[in-house]
Amino acid sequence: MMKNKNILILLCSLALLLTSCGTAQNDVTEEETLEFTETETESLTETETETEFIWTEPPTEPPTPENVFINCMPVVEANSVLTVADFVTFSNVTLKDESAKIDTGRIGTFEVTIPYLYGTETREETVSYQVKDTTPPLILNDGDNAFIKTGEVFDLRELIGYGDNYDTALTLTYDGDVDTTVPGTYMLSAHLTDSSGNQSTCRLNVTVADEKPASEADTPVDFADFKKQYASKYNTYAGIDVSSWQDYIDFDALVREGCEFVIIRIGKSYGEPEEDGYFDYNFKAAKEAGLKIGVYFYSADNDVSQVRADADWIAERLDKQELDFPVAFDWEDFTNFQQYGMNLHDLNELYRAFDEQMQKNGYETMLYSSKFYLENVWENPDENTVWLAHYTEQTNYQGKYFMWQRCSRGRISGIDEYADFNVFTEEQETYETSENSETQESTENPLTDVSEHVMIE
Repeated sequence: MMKNKNILILLCSLALLLTSCGTAQNDVTEEETLEFTETETESLTETETETEFIWTEPPTEPPTPENVFINCMPVVEANSVLTVADFVTFSNVTLKDESAKIDTGRIGTFEVTIPYLYGTETREETVSYQVKDTTPPLILNDGDNAFIKTGEVFDLRELIGYGDNYDTALTLTYDGDVDTTVPGTYMLSAHLTDSSGNQSTCRLNVTVADEKPASEADTPVDFADFKKQYASKYNTYAGIDVSSWQDYIDFDALVREGCEFVIIRIGKSYGEPEEDGYFDYNFKAAKEAGLKIGVYFYSADNDVSQVRADADWIAERLDKQELDFPVAFDWEDFTNFQQYGMNLHDLNELYRAFDEQMQKNGYETMLYSSKFYLENVWENPDENTVWLAHYTEQTNYQGKYFMWQRCSRGRISGIDEYADFNVFTEEQETYETSENSETQESTENPLTDVSEHVMIE
């Protein structure tokens, strides 16, 4: 019995010892578990803090109204540049291609199919519209300083220039009389009528004489004065444009005078491109002198395929050489426009073709023209890079332009003949300090009124 009692006491002691050890072990485990849990919680909190929840709108389908309404312009102007977005005046569905062009090239009644989204489905709506010509002919040159030599045959078509947005041929009549056997000045009223009955009128004085009267010349501009007036320290540059008409040019002398860039005629075309006789020399010498360089091309073509061929010819002559300016397209024979068998829209198509072809060859383009023609002839000139010709101290041209031709009677050392002076202003993206902003404001060129320019081709 005593033996059993001792065994029982021993077992109880062992149990107490095991219980004590278990308790200590459990205490440590709880502390470690608590520490781990806090660390894990902090880590999780940091992760949740760093991860931002982004709400995304669920995708929606285009509206699916019970009745579809697509209201369009019932009448559009002939040869107007019109997209579906312009043509559709109201719709309660999503149009599929708003940039598609509407055909306005013929007078009459036509239909156009407009695709739209109806839920996830593409449907079409066909609408009819009329194309009309309501725009009167444009007198491009009103015969200012019109002259005819004594005894010659009088033909008014040789004295004024005109064109139309749609017709390629117009009816020209006039009131008054010109007797070319008797010297003097005769006043006429000229009337232009297109096939839709639209009419324009202008008055002009025709001088009959043995010799053409001397015209008033613009006052020559000195380059040093020109640069002082227009060039700023930060982002405006003074330069010139030249061709074989300037003969030999000392480009180092131009640089010493402060000339910073030159636009060089690469060639001209009257149905076939021809290189300017001084182009190779001018391009090489200007580059060696450290001038920024661009080129321009004088065109007297009336055919899209020829203009594209001209663009390829220019690219071949440039042979991938880099330019500092876009290639300029110069079409300006408006005094004889009626002799080209084009309407004004056709002329715009020439520039579009030139631009497309030059871009295929890796070159950007700009359109050279004077203020009057930019405002009255060229379609959407703000979409083009414009080289504005406007001979005045400050231009009031409201459109955007890349470069401004200030005058054609410029004097600069290095050239014996007159030269055209130009102003080029870079975009003011890097001049944001208050000091620079004040300087720019004081030197800003409110560029304004200029006479018609005819670049001597």
